[in-house]
Amino acid sequence: MYMTMKPKARQTLSAILVFVLLAAFAYGAFVAVRAAVQVLASLKSDIAVAIIAAAATAFVSVLSIVLGKAYEARALVRREHRERKVPVYEDLIKFMSRVLMGPKTDDAPTEKEVLQFMSDFTQRIMVWGSDEVLAAWVRWRRAATGAAGLEANPMRLMLLYEQLILTIRRDLGHRNKSLATGDVLALFVNDIDQQLKGKGS
Repeated sequence: MYMTMKPKARQTLSAILVFVLLAAFAYGAFVAVRAAVQVLASLKSDIAVAIIAAAATAFVSVLSIVLGKAYEARALVRREHRERKVPVYEDLIKFMSRVLMGPKTDDAPTEKEVLQFMSDFTQRIMVWGSDEVLAAWVRWRRAATGAAGLEANPMRLMLLYEQLILTIRRDLGHRNKSLATGDVLALFVNDIDQQLKGKGS
């Protein structure tokens, strides 16, 4: 019957059920606390204090263990993600270095290699790239293929690529605090400062 209901009706019913369950849980917690208070009130003060102290100690111990395990699990997931994403990011920078420096070193990739890399890298970054890195990659790819409605402009592509690198660095824990526009590009574009000045004029 539930599956045959309209989506809106199912959402309403689900909300009602959640509310009822929360209300029942709250009432049960209230009854349990009230009963505990009545039991403690009927005991001698020193016995009640000892029980409360023991319960508080046990609660803190259990809470510490639970929080510690949760933190360890999250740290493990982050470490595994980092181990997976670092090779993906390194492969991108290594390949793009070939594209940018290839004409000077006679190691420029062929068109077939570029297409193959783009296909493979897109699949890998969809799985392992952070949201920000994936968005930066999409912006660069749209500009490179003209999907953004603009003609591919070399300077715009380089600046978007620099933003992609900076986003990757942030994802890996770097702050990029002292890096200005063009600083990363200056590592492989000798006249980037002149080009940026020309762009701004």
